[in-house]
Amino acid sequence: MALKDLFAPDNAKNQKWLRIFFVLGLGILLAGLYLLQQANSELIYLVALLWIFTVIILLWFGNRFIYRILNYKFPWAEHTTARFFLQLFLSTLYSLLCINLTYYFFRAQTTQRPPDLEQFLVLNVYGLLFIIPVLSINFGIFFMVQWKKAHEQSEKFKQENLRTQLESLRMHLDPHFLFNNLNVLSALIQKNPQDAQLFLDRFADVYRYVLQYKKEELVPLATELAFIRAYYFLLHQRFGDQLQLTINIAEALLETVCLPPLALQMLLENAIKHNIISAQIPLIINIAYEADGWLTVQNTRQPKKQESAPLTGTGLENIRQRYGYLSDREVQVMQTPTRFTVKLPLLEIAD
Repeated sequence: MALKDLFAPDNAKNQKWLRIFFVLGLGILLAGLYLLQQANSELIYLVALLWIFTVIILLWFGNRFIYRILNYKFPWAEHTTARFFLQLFLSTLYSLLCINLTYYFFRAQTTQRPPDLEQFLVLNVYGLLFIIPVLSINFGIFFMVQWKKAHEQSEKFKQENLRTQLESLRMHLDPHFLFNNLNVLSALIQKNPQDAQLFLDRFADVYRYVLQYKKEELVPLATELAFIRAYYFLLHQRFGDQLQLTINIAEALLETVCLPPLALQMLLENAIKHNIISAQIPLIINIAYEADGWLTVQNTRQPKKQESAPLTGTGLENIRQRYGYLSDREVQVMQTPTRFTVKLPLLEIAD
């Protein structure tokens, strides 16, 4: 049994081992008491071994009892400093009492005369030299175990929080996008019912994608691009030639790599949100494949006045977080006076 288990709360396994050690220790102690009645010089080493065994058993159960009492009266989380010094003091005092009383008992039974003051002083010095390192090791193991548990719990909370964020991201579409497209649809119904039907079909494709892949961590690049084309169709109905999108990716690549769902949509949404779009200066977005498994999304940089500072929006940060959860490769962001580029690492589809 590990040292830390001596101070752990009871469970079925600990209870079993405690009963075994208690019965075994009691048997050895009774046998030792009998030997003490027959003690002679030839049994002195056996008596010393019995004394050491008795001290270890008493220290084990006694300090464990002290730990459990203090754990109830002075929990570590609420009284950390006071608990440390109180347990150190009580454990040291109890341990010295055990050593002294058992030594006195065994000495008196074996030699028929109690130990003198000098022997007690030497015994207590050696006892402290033994007790303090043992207690230090025990505290060290305890705090290490508690730190490990706290660290694991913290990591678990981080992962759960990140999963929650990812779930929210998978369902993400800007509410303004919904209302803007409903306005476009309303206008098309009056002007051109046939175009309105086509617009409605693409609108349904966009939201069907969100509903279908909202619980997926990755989607094939072909699936994401099909969604982007439907998404761009809706945007083009609103902006016309003021917004231009080109996609340069070989067909053979589309089904072999994947990326997080809605990652491209968020980059397009950010480009539209942060840049001026007009007939004089149209916003041009290009999606292309680069060597070594990178997907580049680049747009002309024509920032709105309030966007003159480098872009650090939550959308881009969320994409970074998603890739941080899914891959060791980081999203790369590059900016020049005329271009804003984001490079997304493409992930291979598992067999």
